[in-house]
Amino acid sequence: MYKFATAIGIDIGRTGINYGIVRQDGAVLWRNRIRYSRQRNKTAVLRKLFDVLDDVTAYADEQGINPLCVGIGSPGFVDLHRGYVRGAGLLIRDWRDVPLAGIVQEKVGMPGFVDNDATLYGYAEWMFGAARDVDDMLFIALRTGIGGAIVVNRRLYRGENNASGEFGQMTINFSGPRSKWGGKGCLESYASSQALVDRYNRRIKRAGQTERTVSTALPVFERFHAGEPEAVESVRENARFIGIGLGNLVNIFAPRLIVIGGGMAQAGEAYISLIREAVLQNSMEVCHEHLQVVAAQLQREAGFIGAGHFALSMLDGKIP
Repeated sequence: MYKFATAIGIDIGRTGINYGIVRQDGAVLWRNRIRYSRQRNKTAVLRKLFDVLDDVTAYADEQGINPLCVGIGSPGFVDLHRGYVRGAGLLIRDWRDVPLAGIVQEKVGMPGFVDNDATLYGYAEWMFGAARDVDDMLFIALRTGIGGAIVVNRRLYRGENNASGEFGQMTINFSGPRSKWGGKGCLESYASSQALVDRYNRRIKRAGQTERTVSTALPVFERFHAGEPEAVESVRENARFIGIGLGNLVNIFAPRLIVIGGGMAQAGEAYISLIREAVLQNSMEVCHEHLQVVAAQLQREAGFIGAGHFALSMLDGKIP
């Protein structure tokens, strides 16, 4: 595939869809974002996806760009070869058994390819972001759900059924609460953005400041940077939980690099440094001797960049 070949890259997220036109060398020729309405079920999301496809193909026609294919990053488990979302995308109701590649191909008349969204975030960071030129790395997406990607010997490790990278389901407390997947005391229950919000709000209420409760993680991090004791305690606790989970993975994979992505990674180096410290405290020295723990570089663009490049690779007969 020549380096100036282009694809449409689409990242189906929790609150909206990020999309753009991506070149084989990772360059973004155009980008946009569309938000969902309050309704987030399969019908509503597919309707928004059709709006995205109309928008991006109109722009491509206007600019004389000829995308060869469409790549989509989707929540949930994905049948890579059939282009099906098998299910488990709980943030979108009824997001199960969706023939997404076929739907896209019928709509725009070009090949469509689908993969898990967190896998494609990590793939983009490995190809063009914080992990480029690294042979072995772990990527973790910290957000409402926690997922990730694994690169071993310069190849994505996909596992059976393309189901690898579910870091959030790792048990870190066997006596902890049961998760929606049936496991007990999983990392996601303790370290996701929602878990951070819930634990912070409990501290605020105990301090008699009910009016200062929050609904998202952003104000928690803002108050952390401002030095508010409840926020500092909550963020430090969150980083310790993440460090326990990643420390387990370091002892298993001994990677050269861990990339922290997702919305929570945008909290800055003060937060990343707490995670880094916790990872080292919870892993064996020989396994983390040369380890680096860094924030993702591509941020919101990672999903659609990864999706576009993934689609070009698949079109070329190569599974990343």
